[in-house]
Amino acid sequence: MSYTPFNPTSNRAIAGLKFQQEVFEDLQNIYPDIQFEMTWDFYKKQHPDSTDKDLAILEKQNGDITYMLEGQRHYIECCFAMGTEVSRLCEMKREKFVGKNKWYCYGFAHDDDVIFMPSITWKKYTAKIKKADRSCRMVPLSSIKNLKAGRTGVINYWREVHNV
Repeated sequence: MSYTPFNPTSNRAIAGLKFQQEVFEDLQNIYPDIQFEMTWDFYKKQHPDSTDKDLAILEKQNGDITYMLEGQRHYIECCFAMGTEVSRLCEMKREKFVGKNKWYCYGFAHDDDVIFMPSITWKKYTAKIKKADRSCRMVPLSSIKNLKAGRTGVINYWREVHNV
Protein backbone atom coordinates (compact mmCIF):
# COMPACT_ATOMS: atom_id res chain seq x y z
CA MET A 1 0.00 0.00 0.00
CA SER A 2 1.61 3.25 -1.08
CA TYR A 3 1.35 6.64 0.57
CA THR A 4 -1.87 8.50 -0.08
CA PRO A 5 -2.62 11.98 1.26
CA PHE A 6 -5.58 12.51 3.55
CA ASN A 7 -8.80 12.65 1.55
CA PRO A 8 -11.70 13.85 3.74
CA THR A 9 -14.26 12.49 1.25
CA SER A 10 -12.94 8.91 1.25
CA ASN A 11 -14.98 6.17 2.93
CA ARG A 12 -12.11 5.54 5.34
CA ALA A 13 -11.87 9.20 6.37
CA ILE A 14 -15.63 9.55 6.79
CA ALA A 15 -15.81 6.39 8.95
CA GLY A 16 -12.76 7.46 10.97
CA LEU A 17 -14.10 10.94 11.67
CA LYS A 18 -17.47 9.46 12.66
CA PHE A 19 -15.73 7.11 15.11
CA GLN A 20 -13.68 10.00 16.50
CA GLN A 21 -16.86 12.01 17.08
CA GLU A 22 -18.53 9.04 18.79
CA VAL A 23 -15.57 8.58 21.17
CA PHE A 24 -15.58 12.33 21.88
CA GLU A 25 -19.32 12.28 22.67
CA ASP A 26 -18.99 9.15 24.83
CA LEU A 27 -16.26 10.81 26.89
CA GLN A 28 -18.34 13.98 27.27
CA ASN A 29 -21.48 12.05 28.26
CA ILE A 30 -19.78 9.72 30.73
CA TYR A 31 -17.55 12.42 32.29
CA PRO A 32 -19.52 15.68 31.94
CA ASP A 33 -17.34 17.55 34.46
CA ILE A 34 -14.24 17.22 32.26
CA GLN A 35 -13.68 19.59 29.35
CA PHE A 36 -12.84 17.42 26.36
CA GLU A 37 -11.75 19.17 23.17
CA MET A 38 -10.80 18.14 19.69
CA THR A 39 -7.04 18.66 19.56
CA TRP A 40 -7.33 20.67 16.34
CA ASP A 41 -9.75 23.12 18.02
CA PHE A 42 -7.64 23.27 21.19
CA TYR A 43 -4.52 24.36 19.27
CA LYS A 44 -6.46 26.66 16.95
CA LYS A 45 -7.72 28.58 20.02
CA GLN A 46 -4.18 28.85 21.38
CA HIS A 47 -2.68 29.87 18.03
CA PRO A 48 -5.42 31.46 15.89
CA ASP A 49 -3.01 32.22 13.04
CA SER A 50 -2.02 28.56 12.63
CA THR A 51 -2.38 27.14 9.14
CA ASP A 52 -4.14 23.86 8.45
CA LYS A 53 -0.69 22.36 7.85
CA ASP A 54 0.52 23.58 11.28
CA LEU A 55 -2.56 22.09 12.93
CA ALA A 56 -2.20 18.81 11.03
CA ILE A 57 1.39 18.48 12.31
CA LEU A 58 0.26 19.15 15.88
CA GLU A 59 -2.52 16.62 15.48
CA LYS A 60 -0.01 13.96 14.31
CA GLN A 61 1.96 14.57 17.51
CA ASN A 62 -0.98 15.02 19.89
CA GLY A 63 -3.87 12.98 18.57
CA ASP A 64 -7.50 13.83 18.06
CA ILE A 65 -8.97 14.45 21.53
CA THR A 66 -7.44 16.23 24.51
CA TYR A 67 -8.39 17.07 28.08
CA MET A 68 -6.87 18.25 31.36
CA LEU A 69 -7.21 16.32 34.59
CA GLU A 70 -5.38 17.09 37.84
CA GLY A 71 -2.94 19.42 36.10
CA GLN A 72 -1.97 16.92 33.37
CA ARG A 73 -2.95 17.18 29.73
CA HIS A 74 -4.01 13.89 28.13
CA TYR A 75 -4.33 12.96 24.45
CA ILE A 76 -6.29 10.29 22.59
CA GLU A 77 -5.59 9.27 19.01
CA CYS A 78 -8.59 7.64 17.34
CA CYS A 79 -7.92 4.96 14.71
CA PHE A 80 -10.60 3.16 12.77
CA ALA A 81 -9.92 -0.29 11.31
CA MET A 82 -11.82 -0.74 8.07
CA GLY A 83 -10.44 -4.18 7.19
CA THR A 84 -11.39 -7.60 8.50
CA GLU A 85 -7.81 -8.80 9.02
CA VAL A 86 -5.46 -5.80 9.19
CA SER A 87 -5.46 -2.07 9.85
CA ARG A 88 -3.16 0.56 8.39
CA LEU A 89 -1.01 2.39 10.97
CA CYS A 90 0.54 5.66 9.78
CA GLU A 91 4.29 5.53 10.40
CA MET A 92 4.63 9.26 11.09
CA LYS A 93 1.90 9.08 13.72
CA ARG A 94 3.44 5.93 15.24
CA GLU A 95 6.76 7.75 15.59
CA LYS A 96 5.41 11.07 16.88
CA PHE A 97 2.38 10.14 19.01
CA VAL A 98 4.21 8.77 22.05
CA GLY A 99 4.08 9.65 25.75
CA LYS A 100 2.80 8.52 29.13
CA ASN A 101 -0.25 10.74 28.68
CA LYS A 102 -1.07 9.55 25.14
CA TRP A 103 -3.35 6.63 24.26
CA TYR A 104 -4.58 5.14 21.02
CA CYS A 105 -8.27 4.32 20.70
CA TYR A 106 -9.23 1.77 18.03
CA GLY A 107 -12.65 1.20 16.57
CA PHE A 108 -13.62 -1.44 14.04
CA ALA A 109 -15.86 -1.44 10.98
CA HIS A 110 -17.01 -5.02 11.58
CA ASP A 111 -17.89 -4.90 15.29
CA ASP A 112 -18.58 -2.43 18.10
CA ASP A 113 -15.38 -2.98 20.10
CA VAL A 114 -13.44 0.09 21.26
CA ILE A 115 -9.89 -0.66 22.42
CA PHE A 116 -7.61 1.85 24.17
CA MET A 117 -3.87 1.22 24.41
CA PRO A 118 -0.93 3.21 25.80
CA SER A 119 1.09 4.81 23.01
CA ILE A 120 4.48 3.80 24.43
CA THR A 121 3.49 0.12 24.52
CA TRP A 122 1.87 0.32 21.07
CA LYS A 123 4.96 1.91 19.51
CA LYS A 124 7.21 -0.83 20.94
CA TYR A 125 4.83 -3.57 19.86
CA THR A 126 4.31 -2.27 16.32
CA ALA A 127 8.07 -1.82 15.82
CA LYS A 128 8.13 -5.63 15.41
CA ILE A 129 5.78 -5.38 12.41
CA LYS A 130 7.51 -4.85 9.07
CA LYS A 131 6.67 -1.62 7.24
CA ALA A 132 4.32 -2.11 4.32
CA ASP A 133 5.96 0.91 2.68
CA ARG A 134 7.60 4.13 3.85
CA SER A 135 4.35 5.50 5.24
CA CYS A 136 2.66 2.68 7.14
CA ARG A 137 2.57 -0.72 8.79
CA MET A 138 -0.28 -3.16 8.34
CA VAL A 139 -1.26 -4.28 11.84
CA PRO A 140 -3.27 -7.48 12.34
CA LEU A 141 -6.58 -6.77 14.06
CA SER A 142 -5.86 -9.68 16.41
CA SER A 143 -2.81 -7.75 17.66
CA ILE A 144 -4.97 -4.74 18.45
CA LYS A 145 -7.68 -6.75 20.19
CA ASN A 146 -5.33 -9.03 22.16
CA LEU A 147 -2.74 -6.55 23.41
CA LYS A 148 -2.38 -7.17 27.16
CA ALA A 149 -2.03 -3.45 27.87
CA GLY A 150 -5.24 -2.69 25.94
CA ARG A 151 -8.45 -1.66 27.68
CA THR A 152 -11.90 -2.24 26.20
CA GLY A 153 -14.25 0.74 26.34
CA VAL A 154 -14.16 4.28 27.66
CA ILE A 155 -14.83 3.36 31.29
CA ASN A 156 -12.01 0.78 31.46
CA TYR A 157 -9.65 3.29 29.82
CA TRP A 158 -10.60 5.91 32.41
CA ARG A 159 -10.11 3.50 35.31
CA GLU A 160 -6.67 2.49 34.02
CA VAL A 161 -5.39 6.00 33.32
CA HIS A 162 -6.97 7.81 36.27
CA ASN A 163 -7.17 5.02 38.88
CA VAL A 164 -10.90 5.50 39.50
